[in-house]
Amino acid sequence: MKLNPIFESSARRRMRTWRTPVILTAYMAALLCIAFNTLFAFFGDGVRIAQMRLSTEGYIWVTALQLGLIVVVAPALSAVSIAGERERQTFDLLRVTGVGTRRIVLGKLMENFAFIALLILSGAPAMMLFHITAGISLAELVATLVYLMVIALEALTVGMAVSALCRRTITAMVMAYLAICLLGGGAWALAKHGPFAARYTYESLQALERMGTAQILMGMPVPVFFCPAVGLVSLLAQQTGILHRTMQQTMRLFDIYVAMKAAGFGAVALVSLAASALSAALLTAFAVAALRMQDRAALKRG
Repeated sequence: MKLNPIFESSARRRMRTWRTPVILTAYMAALLCIAFNTLFAFFGDGVRIAQMRLSTEGYIWVTALQLGLIVVVAPALSAVSIAGERERQTFDLLRVTGVGTRRIVLGKLMENFAFIALLILSGAPAMMLFHITAGISLAELVATLVYLMVIALEALTVGMAVSALCRRTITAMVMAYLAICLLGGGAWALAKHGPFAARYTYESLQALERMGTAQILMGMPVPVFFCPAVGLVSLLAQQTGILHRTMQQTMRLFDIYVAMKAAGFGAVALVSLAASALSAALLTAFAVAALRMQDRAALKRG
């Protein structure tokens, strides 16, 4: 099977730099510090229920740390993909190779995603410790890793779409972070206060108990599914069962929490996962279309 030449070239160049092993080592060390800090409670003579809860909280913190990594690193990686080539004046060389705009975008995206996926998978051994101490099943661990990878792909496509529009890397990075904030915070604001917000009343919340899962999901505000953090919190709530009070009291979540609980946290997480995948596909198509329009505009000027 022939690899995308852009992906192959970029991946080889990244793996030959000293930064890659340093980043991997630092990332794994951070996760292991949290994991071993949790495990210290299990080195005594016995294990109490409170210690099991601390281990479950450690699993949540490790997952949150990986989400933070994605939000911070992924947009910056992809934001410089196209804008960086333009700044180095090498993007025109890529065009004349005959690779095609679509393969350029997909190659850059695949290479960045492979690196982020490597970081996430490198944290799997640390997360496996919680299979022993917190009772998290292997299937749940795999589900969490897959969910983080889909969020990473969505964050990368945000940066790629911005990079296709910008000519300077610093501008692309700033715009990418603003777009990520808009995607998360904007989706949440629309879900709570915008025109798509569900106007729950006490009576309507009580009626949710008599409704089916699909009907409840269709009645929930659509933007809430496009906030990746909400989907990940739903997944963790289903797996651990200890985030319910946080979801009730944080950011006025009570009404949406009741709807999510009635529909099932797993179902909400699955719909949010599909929404993230859809966003990634649309943003990738947007990046390809933007570059093609720029090519046509350049031909007309020439």
